[in-house]
Formats: sequence, C-alpha cells, structure tokens
Amino acid sequence: MEVEIVGKKQIAEAIHEQLGIGFEDARQLLDHYLDALKEALSQGSKIPLAGIATIAGGDESSTVELEAMSARLAERGGIDAGQAQQAIGAILDYLKPRLLSGSEIQLTDFATFSVIEKKARIIRDPKSGQNLIAPTRMSLFFEPSESLRLASAGQRISFVPSLEIQEHLARIKTASILIICPKIDFFVQTIEYHFQKSGWKVELASSEEEAREKLSGDETYLIMMDTNVSYAEAISEIVKCRKDTSLIPLILMHPKGTDVKHPAGFRICGDEQVIEPFEVRSLLTLAETELARSSEEEAIFLQEVSFQLPTEDESIDRANDMGKKLFEGSGLEEKDQVALCAAFREALGNAAQHGNKYRRDKPLEVLYLLDREKITIAVTDSGDGFGHQNYLSQGQTGNVLDAARESHRKGQLGGLGIMLMLKCVDRLEYNERGNVLTLTKYIHPEAVSGQVGAAS
Repeated sequence: MEVEIVGKKQIAEAIHEQLGIGFEDARQLLDHYLDALKEALSQGSKIPLAGIATIAGGDESSTVELEAMSARLAERGGIDAGQAQQAIGAILDYLKPRLLSGSEIQLTDFATFSVIEKKARIIRDPKSGQNLIAPTRMSLFFEPSESLRLASAGQRISFVPSLEIQEHLARIKTASILIICPKIDFFVQTIEYHFQKSGWKVELASSEEEAREKLSGDETYLIMMDTNVSYAEAISEIVKCRKDTSLIPLILMHPKGTDVKHPAGFRICGDEQVIEPFEVRSLLTLAETELARSSEEEAIFLQEVSFQLPTEDESIDRANDMGKKLFEGSGLEEKDQVALCAAFREALGNAAQHGNKYRRDKPLEVLYLLDREKITIAVTDSGDGFGHQNYLSQGQTGNVLDAARESHRKGQLGGLGIMLMLKCVDRLEYNERGNVLTLTKYIHPEAVSGQVGAAS
C-alpha cells in the first residue's frame, strides 16, 4: 500500500486556508514554529504537541506549554500571541488526522513522523509462562533530522505518542491469520479463539471465492488450510506462485492417513503440514516457528516455492509448466528463461530416468528460490545417486561427447545432459550422494562475472 507523503508545502497550504493569510506568510510561520521547537529542544525542554505526542530534549528540565510556545512564535513571526496560537492549532489540527491515517510527515531540517509496522514476534505470557505470537502492530515513529541533532548537541531527544494516538494504532490490526476450511466448526473456532487471545485478527474462509478475496489484500501473515477443501491446490498455487504472497507461511492440515512423502499427483507443498488428529497447541507451536522463519527469510528471498510429484509423465509435464511460469515472473530476460527451462527439463528428466528408474512410487521434489541476484533450483530424486565427479569434469573440459559414447556402449549413464545443463546455467552442483542437483542462474550475470561455474 502506497504511503501518502506530507511535506511543508501541504501544511503551509492548510495554514493559508484556515487563517486566511498569504501562502508565503504561512510557509514562513511554519518555519518559525519549527525553529522555535528546535530551540526549545536544544535547551532540554519538554514540548506537548496537543493530541499527537510529547517531544523532549535532554533532561526535560522544563515544559514549554502552548502559551509559551505561542509567545516564542509571535516574537519570531512578528505577529500577536493570539495569531501565533491559531497558527500552531492549524498545524497540529492538520497533522493529527494524517498521522492517524498512516501518512508520513516530512518536515525538512526538523524531523520525520511516520507510522511503522512492528513485525510479529514471540512473547511470553507473564501469567501462564506460555509463548504467544504477538501480532504485527502499528507504531508512531519520530526520526530527528541531522540539523535537529546538531542543534541538540548530542542530547537525547525522546518522543512519546499521545494516549489517543497509541490507542488508535493499537486498534489497527494489520496482521491477520487466514483459516481456510470446509465449514466453521468447533475445532476451527477453538483455533480462532487461541489466536484472537494473542491479539491477532482472524479471518475465516469456507469457500474458494472467500479465500481468493481475502488473499487479494496485503494483511495476511499466516495461512492455515484444510486440504479437504476441493480447491486446496488452486489456493496453494495462488499463495506460493505469486511473489507478493510466496513467503507467507502456509500450513496444510491433511486428513488422517495422508502420506505427505508420496504425493498421488503433482502437489505444491505448504511450508509445514500436519495430519489429523492433532492438538491445537501443536498447531500454535508450528505457527510460532513458521512466523519466526518467514521473518528471517523475508530479508533474503523474494520467492520460495516447493513442489512434489510422482515419477510419471503427466506430473513431470506439470512441473515443467510450473517452472516456465516461475521463470517468466522472475526478472530473467527471455533468452535466459529459455535456457533455464531447457536445463530444468533435463534435470527433471535425468532424475526420473536415472534416479527413480521411472518408478511411479518414487517421488521427485523441487525447491525454487528467487532472491535479488539469482534463481536457485534444487531437484531431488529418490535414487541412490551416482559418481557425478567425472561427468562434471568432462562437461567442463568438453570431452563429454566421447565419454558419453563410451558410456552408451557400456550401457551406462551418459553425460550429454550434464553438458547441456552446464551450457544453460551459471552454476551446477550435486550433493555428495548425487541425488540432489542444484541449478543456479543469475538474473544479471554481468554483475557477478567470475563467480559462476560448476561445483560438486
């Protein structure tokens, strides 16, 4: 959501309209007022800003009330105290509703006021001793300008929002938990109660239309979805394959007997999964862990998608289509998308053929990570691995064709696929066992020249 920026120009216009004075005169009055505030703070005074906050400098030895501040402004502006008090009232009356609506106030050479979001965090309930997930909260933030800091000669400048502002921001629940389920029953209401007790706003959706509508906003911080709903796969794809929602923790609740290790078909994975029956407490603990993890990963990744599939043509085709879709939205140039699609297709094909021997009961797993510099894809098969060192070496030196012919004559795994992938990506790595292949493609390869290549 775009934040409205309010500067001196808009405030001066408000003074001009409310007091009926010229715009330039209004602008000068605003500057005089800010200079008077700066002077009072540098003297270690406390200044109440009616209905907004109290600002104090140093040891707070004295309080400059409205009448005294009006007298200072009158002296600086060459007006009487009554006009000065009206001007201060006009300034504060203009600023207060804008701060309450989330605008950022930028007062050049004085300070910036802004409403900021404090991330969700885990706190301890002082009564029960149990951990609770404290939701995201809004807070009024004050950042002194360099000019104000210098005028204060290193004294600490404190800022305490008014009780009215604090109460208003506390009522704004920007962070919500979305629970998607077939129906609103007692169990769902129990989950809802526990999160509401910790201060969360809980949204419930029992239809695909409701779920899509609630996901269209930007307030969801955690999603719990019962996979009994017929549209679970569609919602998982929306959440995980859109960059703006991909890092929202998704906890999937599966019916009893679900084998989460062996998917029946192509499946986009949640960040965590639980199988019925389970206790509400275990779900809350899982939610705590996921919120903490996602907060850390937001600083690193732009998108994270994980999917599983059985070794069958239909699911492999679906995985390739998913890869193509993700690459198209990654920021890669078209020619690099084509190259990465070719490498990914080869990686999946090799994992299915050589790793899983085309056995449908052997699953394949794909992890896609996007950060600001690169795409990383890990393809995991269920096989025993292979001696990949020689193939990587041959692929790098260009001797792979003769080696592949010899391997083919002996009925062994060839190396042409590895050579193809090496040509299409910036980095190719196998784990020690040889059943996990990681492909790396840089978004802007020229920025990391000299860092790319193959590794084992």
